Amino acid sequence: MQRGISDLGMLAGRLALALLYVQAGWSKVVHWPGIVHLLTHLDAPAPTLGAVIAVVCELGAGGLVMLGLRTRPAAIVLILFTIAANWLAHRFWLMQGQAAAAAEIQFFLDLAICGGLLLLASAGPGRFSLDRR
Repeated sequence: MQRGISDLGMLAGRLALALLYVQAGWSKVVHWPGIVHLLTHLDAPAPTLGAVIAVVCELGAGGLVMLGLRTRPAAIVLILFTIAANWLAHRFWLMQGQAAAAAEIQFFLDLAICGGLLLLASAGPGRFSLDRR
């Protein structure tokens, strides 16, 4: 009984983490000019390329995690992407007031997501995955 609960927990956790990225990637595709503008405003070195990388990471690696296919490397890609995006977008140490407080919360939420992805990369996708088939 314990193994079945654990496998369902792995599936639910994997889907919850992946859904965050897949939704964000799709939103970037739908609102393409907005993400390029945002990255330009954040002084990203190559905003259009950065947006392409974001979409590929979020939809590609997020989709792989959702399916449980090549889960461990996909989770590592999402960790690296999230750290880079977090560093670029949530520099609370350069802000003041409410903006700093909001960015700090988001920064640490993203670190927590990286923690979940690290657990996934370490433990694997669970029994209900294409990796296990």
